[in-house]
Amino acid sequence: MSTSTTPDTLSRRVLRYAHAQGTGRSQFPTPAQVAEASGPLPDGAAGAAGTALPYGTTELLERAAFPAGRVAGADRLPERALLAAFGLQRAELTNPYFEHRALPSVRSLFPVHAFLTGDGPARVLDVHRHALTELPGAAGDTARRILLAGRYTRLPAFYGPLRGTLTELELGISLRALAVGLELFGVEGRLTLPTSGEALTELGLSDGEWSWPLTVDLADAGHRPAHPGAERLRGAAAATDASLAEILAVNRTQAALPRQDPAPLTPAIPREAPARALSWAEALWERGSGRMPRGLTGMAGRLRRVPEGSLAGAAAWAAVPPPGELLRRVAEHVTVTVAVQATDGFEDGVHRLTGGRLLPHRPGPGALADLERDYGYHLAPGNGCDVRHASAVWFCSVRQHALVAELGPGAWTLAQYVAGWITQGLCLNAAAHGLYARPARAFDGLAVQRPLGLAPDETVLLSVISGTPRFNGLPLDLRL
Repeated sequence: MSTSTTPDTLSRRVLRYAHAQGTGRSQFPTPAQVAEASGPLPDGAAGAAGTALPYGTTELLERAAFPAGRVAGADRLPERALLAAFGLQRAELTNPYFEHRALPSVRSLFPVHAFLTGDGPARVLDVHRHALTELPGAAGDTARRILLAGRYTRLPAFYGPLRGTLTELELGISLRALAVGLELFGVEGRLTLPTSGEALTELGLSDGEWSWPLTVDLADAGHRPAHPGAERLRGAAAATDASLAEILAVNRTQAALPRQDPAPLTPAIPREAPARALSWAEALWERGSGRMPRGLTGMAGRLRRVPEGSLAGAAAWAAVPPPGELLRRVAEHVTVTVAVQATDGFEDGVHRLTGGRLLPHRPGPGALADLERDYGYHLAPGNGCDVRHASAVWFCSVRQHALVAELGPGAWTLAQYVAGWITQGLCLNAAAHGLYARPARAFDGLAVQRPLGLAPDETVLLSVISGTPRFNGLPLDLRL
C-alpha cells in the first residue's frame, strides 16, 4: 500500500467496495462454476510431511455437557481444540455439499485455514488426513501460535468482490469456533489483529491471494526469533483480476488500524445460555444449514412452535462480545435484528438485540413470509426455499459510513469478523435446540430495510435463517 494514500482516499475506496456488493448487484454461481476455485490446501501442502492428530476427541467432548461443561484430563490440548473447532463431523450422502464440520462454509469450500506454528515448521490443519501438514518454505522456529487466514481464490472468480466479504465473514466464524474449542479444552489464547503482512511471510503464503491472518498466541508461547528464510513471500504474485486486486486492497486497509495489545480470546461461550440435555459432541454433530432430498440444493423446513429457550439462548450467544477493545468498538456499530414467529415467550414480529436482551422492534405477524420474497434463491424444481416456515431469521447490519468515519477504513473488514463471530454462536445454539441455522448473503439489502426497520444507509452484513428441518438424510460419521 502506498504511504501517500490518504485516509480519506482509503475510506472512499472501502465505501465504494461495500456499495458494490449490495444484494441485487450480486450474482450467484452454479455448482459447475465452483470448479474454478483453488484447491482445498495451500500450494505445496498436499502430500507434504505431516504429524498425525490425536484420536478420541469426540469421546472427550461426549463427557462435557452443553454449554457449561468443559473437558478435563486430555493431552495435546491445542490440537484437540483445533479438531473441536474445525474437524470433520459427518457426510450427508444426499447433500451436494455433503462434508459437514462444526462451522458453516459457503458451498463447503472452507476458504479459511488454521495454521499452527512453533516446535518446528509451520503446519496447516488437514482434516482429511487427520494431520497437521508442513508448509514447504514456511518459517521454522517461531512462537507457538494458531493463525487463521483466508484464501480468496478458494472461491471462484464468478463471485467477484463477494469473495472478499464471504472469506472475511468466515474468518469471524472461524475465530469464534476456535475460541470455543480453546475454551472447551482450557487453553488460553490471545488474539492479535493484523496490521501488516508479517504473518503471511512467516507462513510462506502468497500475498496475492490470501487475507492477512488473525494470530492467536497460545499460553505456552515462547517468542523465539523467526527463521531467516522468512524474509520473502512464496509466490507473491500480483492479483490477476480487478476484483481480486480490490479485495486485497480493502483487506490491507487494516494497516491503518491502531495497534492493540493481544486480547484474551475467551470467554466465547455464554454463561447464561439455557442448559440442554446433550453433550458438546452432540451439539457439534448436529450443526447444519438445512437439508433437501435427492441431491437438491437449498433448504426445506416445517413450521412448529419452539420453546422460549431456543431464542433466549440464541440471544445469549449473539451478545457475547468479540475479543479485544477494537473489535468491541466495531461491535457497537453492528445491529442485530431478528424476525420471529411461533416461539414461546416472544411475540411474532421483528425484535432488536439490546443490552443482551431481545426487545420488540416491529411487532406483528407475517414478517418471515415477507422476507422470503426478498431472498435471492427462490423456490424452484431444483432448489428449496422455506424462509416463511423458519422460526427466526437473524440479521447483522451496520451503518458503514458512520463506522468508517469513526474507526477508519479498516473497520469494514473488522465488521465482517464481528458478524461472523455472532453467526457461529447462533449456529451452535440452533444445533443444540434441534434447529438448522443457515448463514446467507442472499437477501435483497434494500428491500429488507423497511420490514426490519433498518436505517436507509444501513447495510446487511450477514443473515442466519433458523428453523426445524423437514428432511433427515442418512449421515456418515467422520469423527475420529
